[in-house]
Amino acid sequence: MVKLEEFLAKKWDYSPLLVHLTKDDELFYAEDILNLILHEKTLKALRHHCLFDKKLKEPQNVSLRNKFNVVCFTETPINLINVLLEELERRKFKPKPYGLVFKKEYIRKRGGNPVFYVTGKIAGPLWQPFNEEKIQLSDEACKLLALVTMCQEGNDWHWEREWRIVGDLHFKLEDIYCGLCPEEDIAYFEKEFKAVKFISPSWGINKILDKLVMQLKQ
Repeated sequence: MVKLEEFLAKKWDYSPLLVHLTKDDELFYAEDILNLILHEKTLKALRHHCLFDKKLKEPQNVSLRNKFNVVCFTETPINLINVLLEELERRKFKPKPYGLVFKKEYIRKRGGNPVFYVTGKIAGPLWQPFNEEKIQLSDEACKLLALVTMCQEGNDWHWEREWRIVGDLHFKLEDIYCGLCPEEDIAYFEKEFKAVKFISPSWGINKILDKLVMQLKQ
């Protein structure tokens, strides 16, 4: 009988890692945001991305919003991250080649969980708390509902293989498996944050493995 670890090692589409990518915003470029994240050692949960987004934006639900804000990751294997960087129709999020990689087990222990995608009428019962005149949701209920996302024709993102943590993630540099940035920026980031090794999303799997295996030997 094959052990689970051996079985997963054969699955090319499985990754024991989770990736958080940054993007440009109104004030900063993606590389500046990564720089700030590393200095603050915090991934901030700034937005909610769930089935109930429109409802949470209503004035009467302002007190609930922070309970639904999340930090997002993708389970996409790191040698395929470059595919996610392509501009895609209907996708608002425009990731750049800057980010952080963590072991999946680390994120799981910090409260991370795969997103729960629902289709059609199956989502109906989940709306019940929001249909009541006065919403009363426990913190634990909010953590669960913040993971729920609609999956339907024209709005189907389950291929992103997303994980979320509700609330900010505070970490130590030593908790990071590796960083992501274009090859020309690696020297800067590794000098500025010596505890973190960086790879480029544009690299092939062999070059990535060479760098990460070298890291393990040091």
